[in-house]
Amino acid sequence: MNRYESLRQRLVQPFLLLGFIVGATLSLTTFALLVQIEERAIARALHVELESFRHRLSHNPRAAPAESALLRGLYLPTPDLTLFPQLAEGEESLEFRTLGDGEYSVLFTRIGGRPFALVYDRTYIRSNIAQIALLLLVTTAGTTLLSFLVGYRLSRQIVQPIARLLKEVSQKAGQARRPGERIRFSGDDYPSDEIGRLVQELDRFSVRLHEFIERESYFAADVSHELRTPIAVIAGATEVLEEVPDLPEAVRQRVATIGRHARRLSQVVEAMLLLGQEEASDGDPSCVLGQVVEEVVADCRPLLDGRPVSLETRIVEPVVLPVEGSLVYVLISNVVRNACAHTRRGHVQVRLAAGHVAINDTGIGIPEERFPALFQRHTKGEASPGHGLGLSIVARICERLDWHVSVSSDEASGTTFRFDFPPQPAGR
Repeated sequence: MNRYESLRQRLVQPFLLLGFIVGATLSLTTFALLVQIEERAIARALHVELESFRHRLSHNPRAAPAESALLRGLYLPTPDLTLFPQLAEGEESLEFRTLGDGEYSVLFTRIGGRPFALVYDRTYIRSNIAQIALLLLVTTAGTTLLSFLVGYRLSRQIVQPIARLLKEVSQKAGQARRPGERIRFSGDDYPSDEIGRLVQELDRFSVRLHEFIERESYFAADVSHELRTPIAVIAGATEVLEEVPDLPEAVRQRVATIGRHARRLSQVVEAMLLLGQEEASDGDPSCVLGQVVEEVVADCRPLLDGRPVSLETRIVEPVVLPVEGSLVYVLISNVVRNACAHTRRGHVQVRLAAGHVAINDTGIGIPEERFPALFQRHTKGEASPGHGLGLSIVARICERLDWHVSVSSDEASGTTFRFDFPPQPAGR
């Protein structure tokens, strides 16, 4: 089963990511431009001051270099600047230097044949850049938060009708309804957009689904009613005929066969109706599993007439289960009939013990490549005359009864079907 993912979360995440990317991109771009502008301003200030000092020297050879809190002019070498580039007259070199505890922009050149440097203190610039970086970080966080709020509100407007529809569907699906009562959804309570159209189409689909289920329910009930009456008549007629004293043996056998198949048909009809119900019956059924096994064996024994095959039961321990006997009958009889049909010689054995019932035969084994699709509808062997529905019905009954079925087969030793049922409380 796939992990649940919130639709609101999936809508908010792109807005959050978009806001962060846009805010971070603008902040980084702004920061880079401001740093570049500051560096150009420092370089321009140094070059302007250098030209100004040269101009002053041309008028006054004793003119002093600039001396302020931010900018100082120095003839080299000095105790702090012992290393400097060797430049020719007129050449300039702008470098970053760490002097003591501070960082400086230093413009090196030669004036009057002597090395000269203009030193610009970057402490104030660093403080401004740090403040700008903090401001841009706050701006990025604000942009991201704004995007989150916009995405959250928008997602709420989108998801709220869907969440309300989901809640309404869950409530109506879980409520106990009277037979024939339909589930209806009113599109007037939802916005007139795609959500409203969805509710309208869901209501139409609900009506169609209800009508379909109603037709199927009526069909099953009508078929059950119409079949049970003739089955009861046939069963009653066979009981009367079996009591006729002078009835020929051949006719008596045919009458017994008719009565046996009438009882089997009654079990099958009841089992199919139970499988068609959405929920189990309200009663407390009780099934003596040994009796069901004996009935199945008695009904299937005529299928082996004329073949060297023995059909036997082995009841190790009597078992009583709180399940419908008709379902168990159809379950076991389908497998036993298949075993009888595919066994040419040897035996077919039904073994009942505490916790499981096993059906073993010495017939033709099931090829391994058929195992993945063994319990699917219309899956059968090449030599099978049926329609491939028996094992599909077996699988559905096992799912209904919460039984586990396992199959082992070998072409040399035959096939074994094992049905494991849940343990019952003591004293059941």
